[in-house]
Amino acid sequence: MINEQNRSRKFYTYEPDANAFAGVGFMDDSSEILDLHWKDSLVGGSWQVLECVGFEDNPQEVGDFPSVSNYNRVPMMSSRAWDALRPIIGNVCELLPVKHPFHGDYFLVHVLKTVDALDEQASEIERRSPNDARIRQVSRYAFKYDMIGECHLFKLPNKSGSELIVDGFFKQTVEQHNLKGLIFKELDLAQSI
Repeated sequence: MINEQNRSRKFYTYEPDANAFAGVGFMDDSSEILDLHWKDSLVGGSWQVLECVGFEDNPQEVGDFPSVSNYNRVPMMSSRAWDALRPIIGNVCELLPVKHPFHGDYFLVHVLKTVDALDEQASEIERRSPNDARIRQVSRYAFKYDMIGECHLFKLPNKSGSELIVDGFFKQTVEQHNLKGLIFKELDLAQSI
C-alpha cells in the first residue's frame, strides 16, 4: 500500500536549460559518455578524462548544470552543485572529471541507479511501434513507489523510456542553494492505489 507521503511526492525530468546557460560538447563522439546512461556499475577506475568544448553561440552565463550536447541524460554539475546535492544523491552517483572551458570545476555525474518503477498498466504510454515493446513516450506516469524508495535521482530502464528523473526534494535542494541551469518539468502523475 502506498502511504500518503509517497502519494503526494512530485517528480520531474532532469533537463538542463540549454537556452539560457552555456553548454558543452566533446571533441570526439565518445560512446563512453552515452554508455554512462546505460551502465549502473562504477567506471571511475578506468575513466579517461575527456575534453569538453564550448560553442560559439553559447549563452554568456554558465550555470551549475551545463547541458551536454547529444548526451542530455548524462548530468554535468559544478562542484558547487555537487557539494549541495551529494548528501542526497551521492550514494547513487559517481563523479567523473572532465576538462572543460568554464571557470571552476565541473564533472560528469554517472547515475548508478536504474529503477524499473514505471507501472505500465496505470501509465499512459506510447510504444515505439507495434512490434517494439519499448516505450517511446510517457504522457502520464504511474510509479511503483516501493521500488523508488527514498531515491531522489534515478533512471528508468530503456524499455520504459530511459528518462532521468528527480524528485521534489532534489528540486528543493537546488532552489535552496540557488543553483542555476535546470528546468523542472513536473511529471503528470496518474492516480495510484
